[in-house]
Amino acid sequence: MKSLQLSKPHLLVMVGMPGSGKSTFATQFAATFNMPFVNYAELHDVVGGDINLTYRLADYLTYQFIRTGQTIIIDGPGDKQADRKAIVKLAREHGYEPLFIWVQTEPATTEHRSVHQRGATMSQSEYDARVAEFDYLTNAEPVLVISGKHTYASQARIVLKRLVSGRPTTQSHTGAAPQRIVPDRGRLIR
Repeated sequence: MKSLQLSKPHLLVMVGMPGSGKSTFATQFAATFNMPFVNYAELHDVVGGDINLTYRLADYLTYQFIRTGQTIIIDGPGDKQADRKAIVKLAREHGYEPLFIWVQTEPATTEHRSVHQRGATMSQSEYDARVAEFDYLTNAEPVLVISGKHTYASQARIVLKRLVSGRPTTQSHTGAAPQRIVPDRGRLIR
């Protein structure tokens, strides 16, 4: 396994609907590049379902990993715009470049994976609530969109290209209000 060496460490945060493929991508990407990985769902299982303890433990681990100066990948927070703002602030305060990796997959597929597929752990009402509470990202946020239906190799190439390009992850604005990025059949409309 190779370590991901970037000129500036990144705080990579997976976002997207339940069942979009966030955890699958994050697990493989972290393993491929031997990077610290904070997975809220796994921590939630470890602590026995206590949501407050899950967040406290995840915050603790994230701060410990930040001290290493390595690129970190997180799967858990980021569905709400307020949480994303806090993540951007935390990252930049510690010399990290934040990047939200938004995994987009068709709603029928995410619902099937989350609710109906064998081994699914989410009820229909839980899935519907998570989808309804999701705040779409805007073009003013440091975001990279990947498809949850592509192979890991093609997803990883897209992410790596963005990380090594040195391109700033926040788009500049000319005073116009940020536009909401809306998924539509796997494509983006702005």
